[in-house]
Amino acid sequence: MVRREPGKTLVRALLAAFVGLALGGAPAAAAAAGAPPSGCVPAISLDDAAGAERLLARVDALEAAGVGRAEIDAALADEACLVRVSAATEVPPTSALVVSTPDVYRIATVNGRDRWVAMTDWAFQSLPAYPMTGRQAVTTWFDSAVTPILQVVHHSGTTDEYPNTSSEAAAAVNAFGVGFLITPAKSATDMNVATGRSALVFEGAGGSCKTLTARGAFAHTWYGTDINAMSIAATGPTFGWTDTLYRALNVSQPATVSNVCG
Repeated sequence: MVRREPGKTLVRALLAAFVGLALGGAPAAAAAAGAPPSGCVPAISLDDAAGAERLLARVDALEAAGVGRAEIDAALADEACLVRVSAATEVPPTSALVVSTPDVYRIATVNGRDRWVAMTDWAFQSLPAYPMTGRQAVTTWFDSAVTPILQVVHHSGTTDEYPNTSSEAAAAVNAFGVGFLITPAKSATDMNVATGRSALVFEGAGGSCKTLTARGAFAHTWYGTDINAMSIAATGPTFGWTDTLYRALNVSQPATVSNVCG
């Protein structure tokens, strides 16, 4: 049996672990894993014990709701400006971007097999002030294999300056999902990736019925950082970042899809 520490001791331990990151006291560690979004103002501040207790309560609530580690990290980045530093490969999200939980629909029966479509939406909440020269990426993936049929992405600005553009040219598509790379265009008032949606039409695979988990993600780059490669697996997408700085990865909440039969 594990004996929990008294509340005050646990709060002090948590503060020791996180306060440097929250207040800027550990620049080397933060730089290695990426810094919180510029101008991030924490709703949960760790400048006193009450704030740390709020953080613990928030994590407890997320875990009780069955939220995964990646989603907890995203919530802590958004609400407390925290960036996990335990793994150099993890990329923090940005609060300027929302990636919706994939919408999945059964659309038809073709040759006796159900056909489905999974759609992932994204939207920037504000126009980034920094230059964006590297490609952006949107992905949808499943935790179990499917049979992809076709895919498309469309994206646009929020004004007529950047009308809707569509493409079927996926950078990665396989049994676990799809990913697109998009070259950004940006002006002082709008950009061509301000909002968009990708769709993957698929059928079941493997000869049996199963329940799938679908997730979406948007990989954001700015200044000189680019994405030069992408792969999709059951555990999620992998990106070939050209730099460890000036990047963000926003991951959606999961969607559960029942009775997908191969």
